[in-house]
Amino acid sequence: MSGLILGAVVLLTAGYAKLSSMILNRIIAVPFPALTQKIIEIIQLFSMPGYAVILLSVLYFRNAGFDGLTSQTMTYGELFLFLAGAIGFGFLIHSTIVFQRYRPPRCEIANDSRIVDFRKSKKAISSEQFAASDDWQTTLVGPGPRRKIALLPGNQQFSLEVSTKTYSLNRLPQEWEGLSIVHFADTHFRGAVTRRYFELICEQARALEPDLFVFSGDLFDDLELLDWLRPTLGQLKAPLGQYFVLGNHDWFLDANVVRQEYERDGWMDISGRCIELKSGKSGPPIVIAGDETPWMGKHPDLSQIPPETFRILLSHVPDNIYWAQKQKFDLMLAGHTHGGQIRLPLLGPVYAPSLYGCRFASGVFWMDPTLLYVSRGISGREPIRYNCIPELTKLVLRRGNGLSR
Repeated sequence: MSGLILGAVVLLTAGYAKLSSMILNRIIAVPFPALTQKIIEIIQLFSMPGYAVILLSVLYFRNAGFDGLTSQTMTYGELFLFLAGAIGFGFLIHSTIVFQRYRPPRCEIANDSRIVDFRKSKKAISSEQFAASDDWQTTLVGPGPRRKIALLPGNQQFSLEVSTKTYSLNRLPQEWEGLSIVHFADTHFRGAVTRRYFELICEQARALEPDLFVFSGDLFDDLELLDWLRPTLGQLKAPLGQYFVLGNHDWFLDANVVRQEYERDGWMDISGRCIELKSGKSGPPIVIAGDETPWMGKHPDLSQIPPETFRILLSHVPDNIYWAQKQKFDLMLAGHTHGGQIRLPLLGPVYAPSLYGCRFASGVFWMDPTLLYVSRGISGREPIRYNCIPELTKLVLRRGNGLSR
């Protein structure tokens, strides 16, 4: 096989993988049932090696390389094959450039981050449940078929980036100077990662001592683990309260059951609602609202909120950013995309279930007048992370000029 043919197969297959993943990202951003989504994902996964085999047969076996391909001999199917790969490769180049050029907006005035590796922590492997163990694999990794995934070499699932990020926002009232929010996203309690891991993360969160805690959805993948909530997030208390919305994985199960358990442990459901927060000082309140669309409920109604009120939106998906922008939210917090979970060197994330693909996979974005923060989340349906460490973020708000780059 000539190097030219092999190179063409590799590049065009990479292009097809990019194009098909872009289509998949947008399909699974729509509220299909979990089984339907899984079938679509499997079809896309197996179509990539299938594309390579068909392309190889066209280039080498059927048409004897490029010399055999002319406008007269190429069928519509073969033309589609080449166009899909070529167009996808163009998108791959474009997304790589966008990923490499990403910089946080200028309103981010401070960023203090540290990495906690629970595999190396004596505290992580010391608990009542695992008192006799000195092995993180026993303490942090659950039983079952996904255990092998969690134990893959280089997997970063059991590390955590703990960040304190400060943002300057010009509509923040003086009385709310220094407001701090700890943002959780996407725990996906399923059992492949043990409860001890989430307890450790909640200990990290409690040490940040924020004014309020927020959780942006996808708490459970297995309702048999409902009793995990109380010893984890149920232990968190903040002066201004704890607020949550649910996500599509909670919808896949029984959202009402999850809500009841959450509220029983002191968290407030703000889906489709606006809640006034008061600072305890003389001065205007601010509003925090919740949005679970497109999976559940409806957008919160802001018709009774004065236009000058500082507004925070907690949304499961980043796709609601353009609605939030029209409603003049000052800050929007989201999750859902997990940062892609696997970010390829140079190329960045490939999979992000969003109508906008990987554009808002993770990070902070200025969409005047809204600052959007998308968390990489804590875990996922599959316990795997490469170049995409789970994160826990404390956002500190300062009064100033929030400017785009």
